[in-house]
Amino acid sequence: MDAGYYHQQVGERGTLSKNDRREQRKRKAVRTRLGRERSERTIPDMEGMGTQISDLRSQLDSTAQIIVAQDNHLERLDKEKEKLPQGYNRVQQGMRHIGGMLWKEGV
Repeated sequence: MDAGYYHQQVGERGTLSKNDRREQRKRKAVRTRLGRERSERTIPDMEGMGTQISDLRSQLDSTAQIIVAQDNHLERLDKEKEKLPQGYNRVQQGMRHIGGMLWKEGV
């Protein structure tokens, strides 16, 4: 029997004990269930799987395009962010210049 289980025979006839009969029924039930599962296996639909694969590839391509576009947008924002301190400094210098001119005039 499976997994090293050997039933014991009772008497000369070789009948199984009550516990061994129960164990044998359990094992037959398991074998039958597994046998049915194997027989119900079906061949996968190759055309359907091919369609799914192509759909997934197109989704992957469109996602990659979106990622590249977002990355480019972030690079543009980083460049604009780098320019902000320069612009701020120019405006600050202009304000100081205007303030100095107004102070000289006594306003």
